[in-house]
Amino acid sequence: MVVMNGEPHTEHPTDSQGAQYAGGPGPGGSAFPRPEKVDPITGLDLVAWFFAQTQKDHSFYPLHKSTITFFNVMNFKTINQRFSYQGGNAYLCKFRDELKRLFEGETVLRAGADHLVVISLNLSPEEIAMRVAMLNKVMSNYEGGLRNQIKAGIYIADGTPQKPIIMMDRASLACREVHGIFNKDYCVYDDALKNKHEQKQYVLDHFDEAFEKGYFHVYYQPVVRALTGKVCGYEALARWIDPVKGIIPPFIFIDVLEKVHLIHKLDAYIIEQACKDLRDDIDSGYAYEPISVNLSRLDFELSDVNKVVNDAVAKYDIPKEYLVLEVTESAIASDLTSLGDHIKEFRDEGYQVWIDDFGSGYSSFNNLQTYDFDFLKIDMNFMRNFDKTPKSKVIIASIVDMAKKLGIHTLAEGVETKEQYEFLKSIGCELIQGYYFSKPIPLEDYQNKRAELCSFETNESPEERAYFDCIGEVNFLDNAPLRKHHLDVTSDIPLAILERTERNYTGLYTNKAFMTVINSFGANTIEDVVRILRRENTQETMDKIFEHLLWAEKSNEIVEYSMPLNENKINCKVRFVGHIGNKSAYTFVVRNITLRDKETTPSKNRLQF
Repeated sequence: MVVMNGEPHTEHPTDSQGAQYAGGPGPGGSAFPRPEKVDPITGLDLVAWFFAQTQKDHSFYPLHKSTITFFNVMNFKTINQRFSYQGGNAYLCKFRDELKRLFEGETVLRAGADHLVVISLNLSPEEIAMRVAMLNKVMSNYEGGLRNQIKAGIYIADGTPQKPIIMMDRASLACREVHGIFNKDYCVYDDALKNKHEQKQYVLDHFDEAFEKGYFHVYYQPVVRALTGKVCGYEALARWIDPVKGIIPPFIFIDVLEKVHLIHKLDAYIIEQACKDLRDDIDSGYAYEPISVNLSRLDFELSDVNKVVNDAVAKYDIPKEYLVLEVTESAIASDLTSLGDHIKEFRDEGYQVWIDDFGSGYSSFNNLQTYDFDFLKIDMNFMRNFDKTPKSKVIIASIVDMAKKLGIHTLAEGVETKEQYEFLKSIGCELIQGYYFSKPIPLEDYQNKRAELCSFETNESPEERAYFDCIGEVNFLDNAPLRKHHLDVTSDIPLAILERTERNYTGLYTNKAFMTVINSFGANTIEDVVRILRRENTQETMDKIFEHLLWAEKSNEIVEYSMPLNENKINCKVRFVGHIGNKSAYTFVVRNITLRDKETTPSKNRLQF
């Protein structure tokens, strides 16, 4: 044993994050053989020893009446890497001190690694949650600039005798529920979490059986053209319909299959089934539309996904443009270096590749810079916040505007209301998907209602698709929508920012369009404009212009006026921006009315009506 930062330190095994264990296994371990009593790093009693005492002597502590709170420091590995093990030990001791202060009178223990535990008899979950928030506030100001979040899982004993390790495991399970959720510090173990955990275990135990016996089904959710309301595609979605459990939610089985590296088997099945169903649609004589399938990071890592797709397309003789590949943003944000090659190969072969869940929390904009996509699917979480904050509308509109300038088509998912649909249509989002039009529907429903659901009146033809894809390139939000300018970020609005000091004017910013306007009447700079104004106008006119600026500043409204310059009539719109000391800044938009009138005069080169 050695001493580090005034604390005894013993070399112990480390977990997968490199955090140190002390005094035996943590939650989820088996027995506690001859546990040590005290943790040599924090000086706290060890959970292993404490539980062993409750098993030997039931009067040692009324565990059956207690509440167990399990704490975990997120990314503790970074602390050890940045400050060495000595720094990590010091952090744990600070953590210990804060728990003792906030939970005075309760039992504070160490479970191993970066896990501390509080066992309490006198606190409600709400009181514990308040203390967890206070803990994070204090620890976020820890020296060295560390901002590691501390998560907590709470288990409330039901008054009946239980094995301590099971109680601890449930608190630990609740804690894991909030890993990766930035705005949530704690979770309480309840029946809902218990059922969720049991369902995940059921998935693990019965996946092979479900696969072999055909419990997985493909449901299809329509994609609708915003401008026409016609169906223009479908997304293929996996559903597990179990004879025992009924419908198992996708967020349950997909999460489990990803963690155990089995998701690629399910995705391969969905791809094959989608191609089979699409072949049936083509042969039916009714309208048919492209079908999109989802590809995750593990599809690229664990299988030859290009071969899987191409084999299914060839087997059912499907036109490649009718199978759309949606790559989740989480896959793109991974460290998979070959992903760009896969995407390029798919697009070169004639497939459309879409980026799914855009804006869901990864390196969204960097992805657009690195990879080429045909469509961008706006994450449904923006729709969930649509009615709660005006910021959502601004963000969505900005994404659509940016995508069009990059030459990428747009689709919004999760649309549930007419208001959301009308807004998306008004900003030029091309495709819509969500419960406002239809929930995901099993294949049998389409087959039984083909005359109604797959008619040419309600579904888009290939010719219409090409036609509206061209229309979709028009940017409704651009100030120059007639100009085709992918990757062009300049504005056609003549804009300048002027700074006024008393009656002296300086140009802080002018764009190219503004310079074109002032060039039209013989000026090259803002200072030239001021000289021409003073040369050609009386003091009375100059005073009026000055009064317009003062009124813009006083009213905080846009002020519009006209003025003569070099035999040209110039229209000005001005808005006050701000001031400092004796300086004031204004935004100007100007137009040369005389030049515009000349340009609109009929000529032999213009069509006359």
